[in-house]
Amino acid sequence: MKTIGIISKIEDRLIAATADKVAKELKGRGFTVNLAKADFVITLGGDGTILRAARLLAAKGTPILGVHLGGVGFMSEIELKDLIAAVERIKRGDYQLDERIMIEAEVGRKKVTALNDIVIGKSGISRVIKFELEGISKYTADGMIFATATGSTAYNLAAGGPLLEPEAKSIIISPICCHSLNTRSLVLDSPAVFRLTRGGEVILTADGQQMIPVKVGVRVIIKRAAEKTRFIRLRAYDFFGRVRETFGLGEN
Repeated sequence: MKTIGIISKIEDRLIAATADKVAKELKGRGFTVNLAKADFVITLGGDGTILRAARLLAAKGTPILGVHLGGVGFMSEIELKDLIAAVERIKRGDYQLDERIMIEAEVGRKKVTALNDIVIGKSGISRVIKFELEGISKYTADGMIFATATGSTAYNLAAGGPLLEPEAKSIIISPICCHSLNTRSLVLDSPAVFRLTRGGEVILTADGQQMIPVKVGVRVIIKRAAEKTRFIRLRAYDFFGRVRETFGLGEN
């Protein structure tokens, strides 16, 4: 692996400058820096940068090495100071691949793909919306989260949804501020069909980065995507250790 791509948070001047320095150092060590032909891609930034890279690279299956540089960094593999040593290890083949499922949403003829989650909810300040999951139930709520195992630690967790180990291939469905004490999250292996029955200015977002308006009566199909995201791992992935460190799992 000698051709490397770099994806960074270009709107951040400091990170953009760091990306330029990293590219120069890699070239100085004999690597080629070319995103279009990359054997693997380095992301410089937080989790948002990794999510953007996942969407851009999923079709090719190009592996991602997440470098924590600002932001939460829950999904990152290494810190910037460890980058060159990591790249040399990857060059020698001393790494493992961690493959994660993605989900997709079909809204009419439009389709979006996400690594973390697809969220359908009201846009801005408005009244609650009404919708149904076909064959399951009807809801009055602010919206619904459809999350992967990777995304179980994101918005889903904040909404009271369950955690899934990264290898799980199910989809978590968690309501947002539902007007019922009996509503709980669901974990499904089959596709889900969402249909809005009442509400204006409703938006579907994929990983918080792509948006599609959803109108009353339109069916939205959410299912596992054919594409997957592949992460480069340089050590055993301790999922619950990361959760404890970041969120304080089980601590009082």
